[in-house]
Amino acid sequence: MTPLEVGTVTGTAIKDWVLVIAGNVFIIILVVRSVGYFAKKEWGDFIGHILVAVVIAGLIYATDTAITLFKGLAGLILGTPGA
Repeated sequence: MTPLEVGTVTGTAIKDWVLVIAGNVFIIILVVRSVGYFAKKEWGDFIGHILVAVVIAGLIYATDTAITLFKGLAGLILGTPGA
């Protein structure tokens, strides 16, 4: 890597790698807990767990979209357009 190329490193590859690892850990935890709730026939906990998992999966796998959504919501709540 030449000195000119060093300045062009953005870190997106590392960010993507970390998000993939976090996503895989999330899926493993989701499956283990879901099987436990399903086996015990705790349907309310099972459905609640799935709903929360969908939100968290959206945050992990659609990071840029989630950030845009949160900025828009903050702009609506605080009254600052384009926040």
